[in-house]
Amino acid sequence: MPGSWGLLSFLLLQMPMVGPPFYVQAVFVNRCGSSNVCNFVCDCWDCSDENQCGYQKASALGAPFTCSFEGTTCGWEDISNSAYRWDPAQASISTWGLEPPFDHTLGTDFGWYMAATKQRVKPAATAQLRSPLLRGAAAACEIRAWYLLWGSGLNETQQPLLTLELIQGSRTVCLWQSPPGGTYSWQELVAYTGHIPGSFQVTFSSTQAFSSAAQLALDDVEFRNCGFPPPQMCGSKAFHCQQGSCIATDRVCDGTADCRAGEDEDEAKCATFTVCSFEDDWCQWTVDPNTTLPWLRNSSLHLASPPAGPSRDHSTNSREGYFAYVETQKPELDEGRAWLSSPMLAPDANQSCYLVLYLHLHGSNSNSLNIYSQTAEALQLVWSRTGDLGNYWFREKVDFVDTKTFKIVIEGRIGSGQEGSIALDDLHLSPGCRTVRDTQFPTPPVLEHSGPCPKGQFTCDQGKRCLHLQMLCNFKAECDDASDEQQCGGTDFAKGSGGWMDISVGHLRWTTSRLISVGPAFRLQEGPGQMFSMARAATPVLGPSGLGCVLQMDFTTGPEGFLALAIADGSLGTRWWAWFARSNGTTSWATATVSLGARKRPFQLELLARADLDGPWGALPLAVSNISFVNCSPEAPAPAPQAGLSCNFEIGWCSWYVEQNDGFEWRLSKSRRGAVDHTTGTGSFLFVDPGGAWNPGWRARLISAPQVAAASAAAAVEASCLSFWYRMDGPQIGTLALKVKAAGESEQVLWTRRGSHGAVWHQASSTISPKPGQDYQVIFEALRDGFLGSIALDDLTVTPGACPAQRHCSFEAGECGFSVPKQQAWQRQNGARGWGPPVDHTMGEPRGHYMILQTGADNLPLGQVTILRSRAFPSLLRTHCVSFWYYQSGSEPGSLTAYAKEEEEKGEGAETGMLSPDLTQGAAWRYGSFVAKVHGRWQVAFAVTGAGGEPASYIALDDIFVKEGGCSEPASCDFESGPCGWSKPHGDWYSWDWKEAATTLRSPSPKEDHTLGTNAGHYAYVDLAVLSLGKSTARLASEPLASTTGSCLRFHYHMDFLGHSSPAELTVRLTGAQGERVIWSARGHQSWTWMNRTLLVTSPVEFQIVLEASSGAWASSGVIALDDLHYAAGPDCASPQADQTEESSSPLPVSTIAIVAGVVNPVLLLLIATACCLWKRRGSQERMVEEDGNGQGFDNIAFRDDRIILPQMAPDPATS
Repeated sequence: MPGSWGLLSFLLLQMPMVGPPFYVQAVFVNRCGSSNVCNFVCDCWDCSDENQCGYQKASALGAPFTCSFEGTTCGWEDISNSAYRWDPAQASISTWGLEPPFDHTLGTDFGWYMAATKQRVKPAATAQLRSPLLRGAAAACEIRAWYLLWGSGLNETQQPLLTLELIQGSRTVCLWQSPPGGTYSWQELVAYTGHIPGSFQVTFSSTQAFSSAAQLALDDVEFRNCGFPPPQMCGSKAFHCQQGSCIATDRVCDGTADCRAGEDEDEAKCATFTVCSFEDDWCQWTVDPNTTLPWLRNSSLHLASPPAGPSRDHSTNSREGYFAYVETQKPELDEGRAWLSSPMLAPDANQSCYLVLYLHLHGSNSNSLNIYSQTAEALQLVWSRTGDLGNYWFREKVDFVDTKTFKIVIEGRIGSGQEGSIALDDLHLSPGCRTVRDTQFPTPPVLEHSGPCPKGQFTCDQGKRCLHLQMLCNFKAECDDASDEQQCGGTDFAKGSGGWMDISVGHLRWTTSRLISVGPAFRLQEGPGQMFSMARAATPVLGPSGLGCVLQMDFTTGPEGFLALAIADGSLGTRWWAWFARSNGTTSWATATVSLGARKRPFQLELLARADLDGPWGALPLAVSNISFVNCSPEAPAPAPQAGLSCNFEIGWCSWYVEQNDGFEWRLSKSRRGAVDHTTGTGSFLFVDPGGAWNPGWRARLISAPQVAAASAAAAVEASCLSFWYRMDGPQIGTLALKVKAAGESEQVLWTRRGSHGAVWHQASSTISPKPGQDYQVIFEALRDGFLGSIALDDLTVTPGACPAQRHCSFEAGECGFSVPKQQAWQRQNGARGWGPPVDHTMGEPRGHYMILQTGADNLPLGQVTILRSRAFPSLLRTHCVSFWYYQSGSEPGSLTAYAKEEEEKGEGAETGMLSPDLTQGAAWRYGSFVAKVHGRWQVAFAVTGAGGEPASYIALDDIFVKEGGCSEPASCDFESGPCGWSKPHGDWYSWDWKEAATTLRSPSPKEDHTLGTNAGHYAYVDLAVLSLGKSTARLASEPLASTTGSCLRFHYHMDFLGHSSPAELTVRLTGAQGERVIWSARGHQSWTWMNRTLLVTSPVEFQIVLEASSGAWASSGVIALDDLHYAAGPDCASPQADQTEESSSPLPVSTIAIVAGVVNPVLLLLIATACCLWKRRGSQERMVEEDGNGQGFDNIAFRDDRIILPQMAPDPATS
């Protein structure tokens, strides 16, 4: 089947890779021989002429002309001349807080990006990443990319750390530079190239000082709208370009070359237009000397341009070109004005009179450009723009309908607050504006600031009160007439825009209008800009807002529109979409409620929209109306005390709120197949999905309404117990923490869990003990330090009094109520202290915590005993198992005894279930357990007897766990209540999970476990769909076991794969000080039922058994499951398989292989092609939100709809 294997190889090479080593730079292949390469137009059928041009035909984002750096650099080349350089890098959770733990494309640590290496060159160095040679760009060309810039000292630096430059011949122009400061999240940059008729390149540059702590990464570079339009049929009123495209007649002779050859701007054709480019002088425009500010003329080459100022002009798209600007860098000139006047103009009755201009309005939300029509009688405002439009020259068109001689007055006005840019270039007066030599009008007086309040303050209550501008739009009416809150975005649009400013720069814009169906509204209309971006409108600066703040609005997307609401944080320079809606093909109106939450000032809201106004449905507009802010004042009253913290989420969120930050949020979900709530099995619960669509954030926080503690110490003697049910499952899930935040104090961690705890609900609790009369809030925080699986919450309950002893303690949030005699030296610490275990058992990391006791002779003399005791547990109705992990130093650490101490009415009580393990010394965490059979209240106790050891001697404890039922033997487990002593080896990426057998008929998982033989039983499993291509593995390791000359391992396994062609493999290994060896493996389909195996195990040294599931040489689906592991010391393996110690699956005869290959190959091709399509679809669905409005569900993209899989298995699965 050479043809099939050739096609298979081709598909594998084309398939986006997830997780494997980064590809070497791919070779450019032009399959149709076109000479028009890298010009943003696909001339070949497969667009191979546009491959490796700094972008690809398609990417994981689903957008054309984008480089996601997944497996290729797309032709980008590092041209640095020092060790400080750009290199491909893969995201990693292990670098959390230092480097990106996930890329922007996939949003997981599967993904790749480009990163600048650590700067170690004195005194400073520059890393440069340059694109291939690109051939021409349209005027609407945008370069978009996502970057992460993080590190200390960024707010103090004066030099931008990241710049994007355009190189054309000997000219270099800065298109964009990073703003001051940085944030540990991906941010979008947008740069505009302008029309470029020839070849050019772009370069990302980063300059850092020696040993700078800044971290810099770059991902998803996109060239948007950079190609010229393709040939098309033109209407009778359109202008025909030579290459066949069409442009509107009012865009001819407007200063922008829309045709590839620029014939729409031909000098002869445009001779009747009056043009001023400011290259030589002011033309016939005059600067008014009577205003507080002058207009100035200069070029970027001769100006020390501030970050917000123009880096080039519009006419020549170079630093040498001239433009007009207003000096904005003098704080004393706030609210100052500059006037620029046209010559006297006479309207032409046969032609329209309009002005096309290009303005640069950037860096300030309050600077504005106003255009007036001045006649002998009056000065009338015709047009105005306010706000930050972006760092480029944007086209505007202003129509004049005067019937008498007039002149145009252009006013640049400086607002208050941020400095910014106000600049003009390329003023084009249409032939209908005839220049005349009439007598000049007398200059009207400039209306400078007047009123009872000084500059920078707002006047209200008929001049009786002055407000600082920081008090405007703070969701609290400071003025009696509430005028300070009337232009802040809450409006029905009956009296204007209500504070919404149109900041569109493209063919669409927002405008107020009256619609027949609903009345006043804010709707889309054709815009004058040259870009093809979405229409944008922004509120003034808002905040602070309260915890329960929501925005409500009525909206219609029209039959084909798209609408979104974004939140822009001015202090962090971030923007994320809080809500969006896509058209459902109707013109119906709906109401949206968007949670804004508690936010500091300053932030702004933005409306973004797109619709085809020229299409068949263009007359049916996209619009919004009746926008209101509800409960947004930070002083809004808290919910009624009876609401409290208890909630089962069946009728909403109760008094809990989502803390809005950056898009990773808790969501309310209904029970559905494979994901049911805890309350009824059919109700609602809260969840977070770290691998879900468009989760750019790092943490999701659920925060309670402020709670008021009892006012007196006597009333607050009894604390309260918060009980809740949680679920954390999947092969790589992150961290869940419970915190409390008292007023005026920092947050305190009360409880935390990390990694998978199985696809079952667990109960946990924590005592809350606030100070008398002190307000406090409770917070559930989910960290996105894992990407496969989900975390869920349900049934929060508060009861009076402290909680009983915790059934699971990892010591990550504290001592869990364990107490020691004051004179003894038990203490809680992490592995970074320099003595004791280098890592804990829970996390396997230096930052993880455990309890440790120094047992040297000076701390614990020979024969002296110290006891670590838990809080009291209630009496037991059934037998319970107490398990724990311990670690001993190598020299006379002393002896450890673990037992259950039962309380009696008189006396100390009985000691039962005592365990005095034959402690093995050495650098490893080891597992211990004992059975507790008690009838009264009892405690878990750990007694250490001193052995007179050296000063560095110690014993450490971690992951103490109490569960119902008996204890398993070493390396044995039926998985009914967890993985026993089996756990994911530290440092591994994937983990095994465990769950109930109950599942749908379509699931490849076993429908029954082996222990009980029912769907109520549990087993361990690996979903092969989440293992990446290239033999990725998930391992499950036993606790360390003593050396043996012959012991038995018995287990049951399930490997049933669709088509029986899976390359997946189950392997049993032994690992120890002498290395690792395989003692058994099975590959591919084995049976439709549970299979059993008995293996003889021998090892001359201490060892661990490792069960390894791998996906094989190519991606596959299905489940490998294990159940009823039993390890018995001793040589008696009563099984005919006992002597098959090194056995693997029996090989198939050659003839059988040939037959199977003939059947399997076509199936594999189909599966791989399907996987490729699904992978690409996943990228477009998850990242291109503006093109996909599907709601986010509970299931992770990697999991089937009949169950959920939750990430990374912690050593003890369990309940608390």
